[in-house]
Amino acid sequence: MTTSTIERRDLAGSLAALRRAGNPFRNYFARNPDDETCARFHVPELYAGEREQLLAVVDLYRADPNTHSEVIPILGNKGTGKTHLLHTIKHSTGDSRQLLVAPGVYQRDTEFLEYLLYQLVDTLLGGGRQRGVRPIESIGDALCRRILSKAIPELTATEKDRLFPPTGLGRWARALGFGGLSGEERARKLAAALAAPTPGPVAPRCLRLLQEGGLAAADAFEIASAQINKTETHNTAGLMRRAIYRGFCKATLLGDEGELALFLTNGFAELPFNVRPSRQDLVLALFKATMEVFRGLQMPVVVAFDQLEDLLLARRGDDGPRIAEAFFAGLVQAMHQLEGICFLVFAERGLWNRFVPSLDGYIQDRLNNPVHVPEYGTIQALRLEAPPVDLVFQVVETRLRGVLAQIPDAVGLPPIYPFTEEQIVRIAKSESTLRDMLIQFRHLFDTLVYDKGELPEVAPAAEELGNLIQQITEPPPSMYETVVETEVEAPLAVREVAVVEVELPPPLPMPTPSLTPEGLAELWEQERRAARRKLEPEGALQGSIRDLQSGLGELLSFCHEHGVKVGPWRLQHVAPEWNFGEHPTYGTLTLAHWTCKDGQPWKVGIGLFLARAGGKPKDLEVKLAAFDVEPAVLDHLILLRPDDDLALSGKSKAMWADAERRGRHARIEAIGIDGFALIASFPRWLSVIRDALAEGQPMPSLAGIIQDKCDRLLEQVCMPM
Repeated sequence: MTTSTIERRDLAGSLAALRRAGNPFRNYFARNPDDETCARFHVPELYAGEREQLLAVVDLYRADPNTHSEVIPILGNKGTGKTHLLHTIKHSTGDSRQLLVAPGVYQRDTEFLEYLLYQLVDTLLGGGRQRGVRPIESIGDALCRRILSKAIPELTATEKDRLFPPTGLGRWARALGFGGLSGEERARKLAAALAAPTPGPVAPRCLRLLQEGGLAAADAFEIASAQINKTETHNTAGLMRRAIYRGFCKATLLGDEGELALFLTNGFAELPFNVRPSRQDLVLALFKATMEVFRGLQMPVVVAFDQLEDLLLARRGDDGPRIAEAFFAGLVQAMHQLEGICFLVFAERGLWNRFVPSLDGYIQDRLNNPVHVPEYGTIQALRLEAPPVDLVFQVVETRLRGVLAQIPDAVGLPPIYPFTEEQIVRIAKSESTLRDMLIQFRHLFDTLVYDKGELPEVAPAAEELGNLIQQITEPPPSMYETVVETEVEAPLAVREVAVVEVELPPPLPMPTPSLTPEGLAELWEQERRAARRKLEPEGALQGSIRDLQSGLGELLSFCHEHGVKVGPWRLQHVAPEWNFGEHPTYGTLTLAHWTCKDGQPWKVGIGLFLARAGGKPKDLEVKLAAFDVEPAVLDHLILLRPDDDLALSGKSKAMWADAERRGRHARIEAIGIDGFALIASFPRWLSVIRDALAEGQPMPSLAGIIQDKCDRLLEQVCMPM
């Protein structure tokens, strides 16, 4: 049996330092693929083989952008590390980029392709980063460099001289006949720099190259716009690509993301069509046009469904088989209609084995279709197993590294202190998943470090030290064996060495600390802050409109199920998402029936009125058209509007006045970005809670927390009190 040797004079100080540093195993699982916990405690060797295989699959789509869309299931028990693996794929520092879309919700009441499109739009316009850069920045940079590198050499000599005049000493040199770079030479040099490939994922560099080449960003935008107009066709697909290219260039070169956001949420539906397409045809046309842009950049699109069990079975009383069949049927339909998408499905084995065998044969065939990957052979599915003991040691050392660094004079302490090798081996061999191991390490750390008060500063005699260690760990006597050897040279021992052997107690079921009311409130606050960061960029609110609507619907559904009241009003029925009309972005509301005491319920439609600039009239027109649906579904309409753009003018003002004259009951409520972040974070928060629950553990009471955090929001989406 291996032992740990520690100088007794350092024992009290070391444990005190560990207490101050906190338990590094407290946050033992990744909440989502963007959770910084993954980066802090990443062990590169963990699932390295599986990660390399998945990246090799993605490379197939980089090498051939027209590769058929396929799905790769990644299966493992709950707590195996699937979300952490997805994080490393999304944020790793590899040599190449991909656009990774990781839906946080499944909008089961929406057509699958429409749901998928708006997950893509949300990822493009949002503030979330992949490998340190927002997708709109990395894609826009690559697109601008490609367009400009082709357009600049095609400029006339006069245009080149005008755009690249000699500067500084170069002007005088040419005036005196000593040469200097001509406009032609400077243009050729800049075009070559823009076209040069860049190894590795570096920060966007188009603006820097333009500045170094002496070309103003505004002039570059005009050149790019002219090139786009010259090269793109005038059919529907060409008009869509033209608008997307121009939107990316304007965002990159002029810092204006509004044009791209407006087109991806409304402009595509306003194109001059000979025959007005249906809602589904509009969605498919925009999706195909967007995919052509990515394929032209050889940037693979990866759609990763993480925690599939939470996406599909999020609500009490869900009809699991029906929802799973609708999801997988939609997934297969998307694979047939769209080329070049790599679908990754991270799921529990039990869920996969329960639902997939019962699906229709053609769905099973597509889900089980193997993918041939050079150097790896044929991949049909990846299965994640519990890590071996040597990797568990690395995980423990990585978690402890930060706290051990806070111990003064920590030289000589083992990297697994305060654990012993025997304890780590026993946990690694007795637990079936990495999460279960981390839970036990958390419990053991608390037991060894926190269970008793501060140790005395003066080291006790050997016999007292043994008793003290036994009191700190506080197990039943039969579970521990303590052996202490000491060498005393003087009173208060200048050199005293204690060799302690401590056996690990059996695993104990421990409640998750974060599921206390205080922990739950703080957890929601963490998710709200993360959601706020993603919603801050210019077009992010518009791009996330469908996710926000889904989040609002889920919040009100939960309030209905748990009896949350707003003054005298109580929810009698909630339809989380009601889709109407032919506009895929704006034609969605949440229906909530509010009842007061014994009165008749008011049928309230609640929508997100988020469009900016030219999109405002259309957004308002579509929302007000909900009153015209037969049979009537609305008595009252509430529109949530960003508080920095409340004023109605022109056509919007006229439409609102006309609705009032016709007796339509409607109002606009002002919401700040923190309110929208609260809505966006709610589904993520619920998902984290469900994922943290032990098998069979009931959902904690959340009504009080929701009432406290959402009091103002609920008043805004309710009938007046």
